[in-house]
Amino acid sequence: MRKQNVVETEPLLYIVQPKAMRAAAHMQETFIWTSRMQQEEEGSSSDERGGEEEPTEFFAKKEFQAMALDERLAFLTELPAHLPPLKCQFVMKDKSYEGILKKCTATELTIADEQGNETIIGRAQLMAVAMIGFVQ
Repeated sequence: MRKQNVVETEPLLYIVQPKAMRAAAHMQETFIWTSRMQQEEEGSSSDERGGEEEPTEFFAKKEFQAMALDERLAFLTELPAHLPPLKCQFVMKDKSYEGILKKCTATELTIADEQGNETIIGRAQLMAVAMIGFVQ
């Protein structure tokens, strides 16, 4: 076999790669663990001391269909500001209305339709509320 002369050539493409710097990670140094038994004992002892802390109430999240009629009306009147208005169907004994709930009192509801016309209906006549969708 014949030996070939090896010629060194310059690379045709240069890829610039920065040298990797190691990132400094700030890790947690300590950890304190308490069991549920200890937490419950501490909670019962705070109740015996006079209950300085007010009890917090946790509300269970429900689906709209699972809510009662009063809960649905309360949800629609207290809709979060980041959500657009909800278009709903309000079913009465004799007819139904589609629109956005503007105001709800103990005796009457104010509903605005797509054109902006407001309709006032009696709360006692309302049978059901069904969600249609968001208004753009």
